[in-house]
Amino acid sequence: MLLSLLAVRFGPLGEADCQRVLDADAQTLLQWSTRLLSARTVEEVFGAGPRPDSEH
Repeated sequence: MLLSLLAVRFGPLGEADCQRVLDADAQTLLQWSTRLLSARTVEEVFGAGPRPDSEH
């Protein structure tokens, strides 16, 4: 589901990003799903860039 949401929000993902999601554990997927709500870029979802205050 996260792959679909990322694609809707940011457009088609690269193969490396797709594989990153497929290889992630449940806790990481939950964290990325939460970040997706406020991220401006796919890089922010994966942790490169500003994060919501609740994660500091």
